[in-house]
Amino acid sequence: MRILYAVSDLLADLQSHFADKYVLERELGGGGMSRVFVARDERLDRRVVIKLLPPQVTATISAERFKREIMLAAQLQHPNIVPVLSAGDLGTLPYFVMPFIDGESLRARMMRGPLSVRETVTILKDVVRALGFAHNRGIIHRDIKPDNVLLASGAAVVTDFGVAKALSASRQQQGVRPVAPTMTGVGTSLGTPAYMAPEQAAADPSTDHRADLYALGIVAYEMLTGAPPFHGRTPQALLAAQLSEIPAPLTSRRYDVSVPLSTLVMQCLEKEPAKRPKSANDVLRMLDDPGVLVSDAFPAAEAPRQRRKRYTEIGIGVLVVAAVAAAWVLTDPSTPAKLAADSAKSARDSAARVAATSSAAATAVSTGPHAVAVFPLVSVGSDSEAGQAAEGITSQLASAISRVPGVRVSSQMTAAAVRQGVRTPADAARVLNATMLVEGTVQRASQRLRVSVRLVNVANDSTVWASTIDGTTSDALALQDSTVKAVAAAVTASVRR
Repeated sequence: MRILYAVSDLLADLQSHFADKYVLERELGGGGMSRVFVARDERLDRRVVIKLLPPQVTATISAERFKREIMLAAQLQHPNIVPVLSAGDLGTLPYFVMPFIDGESLRARMMRGPLSVRETVTILKDVVRALGFAHNRGIIHRDIKPDNVLLASGAAVVTDFGVAKALSASRQQQGVRPVAPTMTGVGTSLGTPAYMAPEQAAADPSTDHRADLYALGIVAYEMLTGAPPFHGRTPQALLAAQLSEIPAPLTSRRYDVSVPLSTLVMQCLEKEPAKRPKSANDVLRMLDDPGVLVSDAFPAAEAPRQRRKRYTEIGIGVLVVAAVAAAWVLTDPSTPAKLAADSAKSARDSAARVAATSSAAATAVSTGPHAVAVFPLVSVGSDSEAGQAAEGITSQLASAISRVPGVRVSSQMTAAAVRQGVRTPADAARVLNATMLVEGTVQRASQRLRVSVRLVNVANDSTVWASTIDGTTSDALALQDSTVKAVAAAVTASVRR
């Protein structure tokens, strides 16, 4: 009979078991299918994580088989993989030990809102490198999700390699029909079906490395849009959608994703494994293409120097044309001299206007220590209620931010017009001489509205602050107020730094 441990009893038993190796410090939350403890390796002066599978998970598995399977993953030594240090069992409860990563999970990062395209691609590359290394050695992760990607020291690392396979294999040994490792009777991790490949959801025994690429596509989709493709459904409905439903195109939910990046993500989400990229190495080559960072929604932006040059060239052209016209008029004996003088004056006036326009363009919206460009929030899809909410929030954002001391806000019309002529929002903000920009999306699901908004440092195109705020269509004004207050507070905090 399995014993359900109280936390204090479990800590005591673990400490007794590891008495000559580790000093238990605390239990971490959010372990999903495992109990997670932080301990200190006194001999090597480092922290480790001990992951212990609870009784309700291990009721149908062989601890010894689990240990053998998990140690196969210990052979993976790669900068983007959290290695397994050891494995064993505490009575009947299997455990494995890994290094402690001082950082946050990708899940925690995404709770603050969608990632920028550049940040998404950087993280994807690290995850794909880890997958490619493991796949080349015959090891499939089978449980790629934001919780298993950790962000630390400027890199993303993948954890829990081999755990899903070890669970499946150790169940199979006892004659239990193999099932998706996170769909046990007690529901060890209800969030995981959102990342499960169709063949994995169907318990296809021929499931291979391409299931990891499908999960990678869902993670990428969520990083960019703020939610996975079939968000908000029950686990059973999620599995049904993974098997048969085509996700909404990525470009319909986010405007600034390049065609190459959108194509890659949607290719990873193909229902048939044969239609996905052949390998993680192929995905990495596609991500290395500079085109994945370039949005095709806007033409290239002109640099200020290029704009001044263009205006100067236009001015010279005006003068040349005017001079030719004046010469023609003067050589025509039937034309009064006054007409020639008027033409020359008109040419001088035109040149003066061009010069003034050039100067104004070079210094447009220039003064103020902190300048914020508020871009119209984008309605995801063609939903009219989301569109109305986006317009209302945008208008109130500009008004609220303009009241922050020391902050100047570009007019909405100017910001919107400039944005149409540049490649990215950051480029548009630079044209406006803004130090920060505000952008976001509004999407509706049934009676729920979700606003994802972020504040960006224009100098390095990095996210200073981001948040996702939920509300209802019946109380859109409350959602508007909450969003405006949160953004205004973020701008105020940034100005005071």
